[in-house]
Amino acid sequence: MKRTVQEKYEYNKRRKGSFPSGYCYGVSLYRDYPKHDKEGKMLTEAMVNMCHAYALLGDEFSKGVMCGYRDKANERKSKTRYRR
Repeated sequence: MKRTVQEKYEYNKRRKGSFPSGYCYGVSLYRDYPKHDKEGKMLTEAMVNMCHAYALLGDEFSKGVMCGYRDKANERKSKTRYRR
């Protein structure tokens, strides 16, 4: 059974540590992106790019951010795709 992003978000919200905190932050970044003005969007993009670089180096918080951001993006894409 595949879990929804909301279920994963709630699960990670209850946990302690760097990865769960990063996951919740990544989901929040993705949710809030359309609400920002041009400057806010630039800051969000810069934060995601920085977390991507740190995740490649092994930082747990950054890995969580990237996973949360990816899961939320995949959820949005799956809702908009044409299904036969």
